[in-house]
Amino acid sequence: MGRSGFRGLTLVYGLAHLGKSLFWYASELLLAFYLTELAGLSPHQMGLVLCAGLVVSAVIDVVVGARLGRVMPDARSAGRLQLFGAAACAAAFLAITAGVWAPIEWRFAYILTAGLAFRIAYALYDVPQNALMSLGVSDAAARNRVAATRIWFSGLAALIITAAVAPLLSAGQDDLPTYFWVTFGGSAFAVAAAAGLSIALARVEEPANRNPGFVPAARWRPSNTFWLITALMAVTSIATPLFAKTAPFFAAYVLKSPIWGGAVASGMAVGILAGQPIWPLISRRWSLAATLAVAAVIQLVGLSAIAHATTRLAETTLHTFVLAAFLFGLGNGGVGMALWAGFSAVTARQAPGYEGLAFGLFSGVAKLGLSIGAIVLSAVIGGLRHESGDAVALTAMMAGVPAGGALIGLVIACVWTQTATHRSRISP
Repeated sequence: MGRSGFRGLTLVYGLAHLGKSLFWYASELLLAFYLTELAGLSPHQMGLVLCAGLVVSAVIDVVVGARLGRVMPDARSAGRLQLFGAAACAAAFLAITAGVWAPIEWRFAYILTAGLAFRIAYALYDVPQNALMSLGVSDAAARNRVAATRIWFSGLAALIITAAVAPLLSAGQDDLPTYFWVTFGGSAFAVAAAAGLSIALARVEEPANRNPGFVPAARWRPSNTFWLITALMAVTSIATPLFAKTAPFFAAYVLKSPIWGGAVASGMAVGILAGQPIWPLISRRWSLAATLAVAAVIQLVGLSAIAHATTRLAETTLHTFVLAAFLFGLGNGGVGMALWAGFSAVTARQAPGYEGLAFGLFSGVAKLGLSIGAIVLSAVIGGLRHESGDAVALTAMMAGVPAGGALIGLVIACVWTQTATHRSRISP
């Protein structure tokens, strides 16, 4: 994937990633609001559903990654496994959506169980598809293009899901069947796209990153760069998603406008989309670490603008929030591209035969970070007073915490640069 002769395969991978990202963003951007405002769960119950699911998913990712290494020696096998995971994930997510019709006395238990099933199924879907970043790519330039393709389709999924923010904020119980059928349509697309990827990989004459004489490494010792990029994943998983997760509550309680909430969330998604033709070009001239630093600075500019606009809410227009969200999304896409391209390169170079375990650890760390963010979100939402003071708490969640993550990302970019420089000096 990623090479000029395999553009069709790269596109199919992007569509499969779009299907998976629809599940991801639906669970990340809308599930918290859905559970409290439509399913009737308390903020504490919402936090428990999100946190328990993510913690279990983190463990499952590592277990699945370790086990899949034995049955996923090449890109073809990874394609088959991600198709199985897509079907299981679709069934579990539909079960969560149907939870609003469960009797109120055991609705929480039902949704918690369905949520755990979804997280387990998602691991079977996520790890093989992520491992294709190493199994199916043969050189650095192609890997950067695949990472950019992945982030672009991820941004498209975010845009599709954020389009539902305004309807969700205005929804009543009569709209619940519509949401179920919309979820059904998204699930059907995800399974079809995963099937298309599996078929496309099966038609490739040789698995892209293997040869008949391939022998897995006898032992894998993760390098300092591996742990550095993994730390970056942890930081971004805790901080960055709180922007989008808080957006529906920010729109409802501070902006008091579903249209504004949808526009701000969509501005972020458009920024992710707009940046992907740019970030691979930057990474050609500069290192991935330098690309990460530039992207983190752009994130900080956008988040600072949102915080400043909130202090002048009466004088601020919608365009200011949308532009600031666009800048944040633009930087977010650059961070994501550098993160995935860098990790995939390290894994392909240092962990042959252990790609499943490496990506399982990587995604497991991400989900532990997300679980921490879910706990923080549920605590803040549970303490809202629905008064003017809410603006301070919600702005801190939506802009302050992600800004802290961007600052740490900037520090990691500097350390990454120094690590690469030191390695080049000692290499023969």
